[in-house]
Amino acid sequence: MSNTGKFLESFVNRIEKILLPDSFTISSNEKVFKDDGTQIAEFDIEIEGKVGTTNFKWLIECRDRPTQGPAPGSWIEQLVGRRDRFKFDKVIAVSTTGFAEGAKEYAKDAGIEIRTVTEANIDQINDWFLLKNMSLCKRGVVLEHATLLVDKNEPKERQEALNKILVDNSPESKILMSTETGKRITVATAFALAASDTKGLYDEIIPQGGAIKVNLHVTYPQDDSHYVVESSLGNIRIREILFQGELTVAVEEIPIMTIKKYGSLISGEVIATTASFNFETNGKSQELSFNKIEQTGEIHVVAGTPKQ
Repeated sequence: MSNTGKFLESFVNRIEKILLPDSFTISSNEKVFKDDGTQIAEFDIEIEGKVGTTNFKWLIECRDRPTQGPAPGSWIEQLVGRRDRFKFDKVIAVSTTGFAEGAKEYAKDAGIEIRTVTEANIDQINDWFLLKNMSLCKRGVVLEHATLLVDKNEPKERQEALNKILVDNSPESKILMSTETGKRITVATAFALAASDTKGLYDEIIPQGGAIKVNLHVTYPQDDSHYVVESSLGNIRIREILFQGELTVAVEEIPIMTIKKYGSLISGEVIATTASFNFETNGKSQELSFNKIEQTGEIHVVAGTPKQ
């Protein structure tokens, strides 16, 4: 059963996961196949768990099709068939566009619970959420110079091999290999990691933003966690790095991206209200959401990668 709303599925999954006991499992986009490998179904959200000595399994299907109007009765018919065929104890239909009148009546008669996810505005949440913007401080570094130091007992030919590698490679070359992770990084990345690990180094420029010059002397004494440079004479261990450069902080004001209410259409009960911020760090989209559970008044903060 296809739908175009991966964001909707992710949103409902998040709220339901907050509400479920830890013993319950929740999964998304589970596919069902015949014995010959032919796919016969895909479930948006499937929940399983045990209450007392009884196992429960229910399905939540999501529909986000703003150009097609209210969800029709034919969709409810499909969900009834899906419930009966795959032996679900309960099926919930969630729509962002409401339900047609016939669909509401049929869902009630057929025992399909119907819910909606609707847009809200800032005035509707100002009794519990006071932020209109979030300040995002993005840390950065500009490496100007670095000196890599090896053990003083390293043979002269190995030291010369290291110097040749440094001369022959550009600053963008990933010449440092971590013995802990096996990953190769640039010297500039090593500077950024060292700056982040040094307590209080950014305090002068947070939260107002700006830049400061620093000289950072970092040692790598641990035998199981240091950097090496690969050479024709073997791996050359880096004992110390002297970094010279600039630390930067850019302060960005992030507005609320979405405010949504999740609730039962028939009873009018609001299950949860969410305010979400979307932003980008290191080239990746991120989402920070504040989810108020109406029944308890609890606010759950969830961070992750948005689905859409």
